[in-house]
Amino acid sequence: MLNLPAAWLAELNDQSALVADPDGRAAVLAEIAISAHRRSDVDPDQLADMLEFAEAARLWALTEHEEAA
Repeated sequence: MLNLPAAWLAELNDQSALVADPDGRAAVLAEIAISAHRRSDVDPDQLADMLEFAEAARLWALTEHEEAA
């Protein structure tokens, strides 16, 4: 089981914000992940997972945004 920061997971799970601004929210998620790594709150593997989840969330949100239009 992944052990990722709770605040980051809350941001990841904010679906309405993701759909409203997929690229912007993904950028915020990536920046939070990088900052957590710089503070040594997450290791390199966790950082990689967080960045992959951010990109997957962005792609999901783009699809949701297109389907809603």
